[in-house]
Amino acid sequence: MLRVARPVADRSVGETAVVEALPDAVVGLFHLLTYLGDPVTLLSLVAVGYLLAAHLGLRPTRVATVIGLALGGLALTLALKYGFALPRPPGAGADGFGFPSGHAVGATVVYGGAAGLVFPDDRRVTGVAVAIVAVVAASRVIVGVHYLVDAVVGVAVGVGYLAVAVRLGPGRAADEVSPAGAARTFALAAGLGLAAVSVTVVVDTVAALAAAVGGWLGWRFAGERVADAAGTTRRLVASVAVLPAVGLAASHVATGDPSLPVAAVLTGSVVALVVAVPGLSVLGARDRPSS
Repeated sequence: MLRVARPVADRSVGETAVVEALPDAVVGLFHLLTYLGDPVTLLSLVAVGYLLAAHLGLRPTRVATVIGLALGGLALTLALKYGFALPRPPGAGADGFGFPSGHAVGATVVYGGAAGLVFPDDRRVTGVAVAIVAVVAASRVIVGVHYLVDAVVGVAVGVGYLAVAVRLGPGRAADEVSPAGAARTFALAAGLGLAAVSVTVVVDTVAALAAAVGGWLGWRFAGERVADAAGTTRRLVASVAVLPAVGLAASHVATGDPSLPVAAVLTGSVVALVVAVPGLSVLGARDRPSS
């Protein structure tokens, strides 16, 4: 165990007794609410939001930046989890290490990033995002898979990462998130993916790195067209058509046991496709003569 991790190895601060006193119905409810912070749920939400952005009145470049933030948050979480290698509470019934809470990190990054970048002037959205993050963080303790400190540190890591990533990527004061700013966010995610792989080479870290690189490549290829293109029927059809591939790839990597090369190729190619497809759907449309 890392020397720095030893002081927090025993992370329980007495919350177990409080959680055990909760009614079964409350615990069951939080078992459902905790999925709001599940990595597959979060990545699926931002992917759908991005693919349908032009038809939902959202700015695709801003939503693409949230995808980059989400991928970077996932990579950072894995680097920290495998770096500290601290166990979950006894009887957690969940795989993997416990510190920090990946659900708390991911919820903070995705919902906080969406509130700040996609809906920057809507305080109600910010309030809802804060509430969701709090519920997800609490749920991880209530369902017994994390200590309280895991969830609190997870939120803190998410906030800190958001502050740095926004500063290095789109910038805090920008009125509009530029394609270049979104590209920097994907590049930062790739860097964090490399950090995760440097800690340990497993399916999770390899997939996180490949997803970030795939996102960066897809955005570099089609980002300008995505930012400029209008929402057309052709774009909508192409976006909807790619959604099943997202679900299949995510479920296979998350619940299956793919080899490292398969995990890398699958996640990298699917993320690249998701990011590029709104731009690919308008290839040649500008040069086509009107009838």
